Amino acid sequence: MAGWDELAIFLVSLPDEDRARFASYAALDLPDNERGIATVLSVYAAENPSASPSTLLATTGARAGANGDLELARTLGCAALDLAKGPEDLQLAHVSLAQTHFRNRRDEADLAAFVEHCRAGIRAGHAGTFCYERLAALYEYWGEREEALRICRRAVDVLEAAGDPRSATRFQRRLDRLSRKWPTAGSRWLC
Repeated sequence: MAGWDELAIFLVSLPDEDRARFASYAALDLPDNERGIATVLSVYAAENPSASPSTLLATTGARAGANGDLELARTLGCAALDLAKGPEDLQLAHVSLAQTHFRNRRDEADLAAFVEHCRAGIRAGHAGTFCYERLAALYEYWGEREEALRICRRAVDVLEAAGDPRSATRFQRRLDRLSRKWPTAGSRWLC
């Protein structure tokens, strides 16, 4: 329960308005004191044995971000990283932050943070498509052929291993298309 106690301390440290928004996005009725919050979290943990404090923060942060509450989403995502205990926690926290920064990608700092968190989520072994799709498109847009191809190759490998052949096939088609679009140096298509 140590992680849940740490989460209770974090939540009680939030300003009242932020804690209320967290409670709303998480669908939890949180009191305003550490002991009461710890009790609510204890019940939540018992009812959701596969959840961790980090996953609760990351998924709640993703909900906040999807609702345009980007400052709270960033705060929760960073706390999710701090409380992450294993690769799955890290993956989810990084992807949640990537999604949040992606919403404001026209800002240079948010775009850089998006790329950083996508790459970190991929390094941690994330097997969802969000980061792979957007990074491949971004590298393609920037004309960074090798990075776009590398991301697609990695997506095919990871998604096949995760048992998602449909998504792996999508990335293989993208990889094939990018390979045709940007022939290699020894290709007869180059001048």
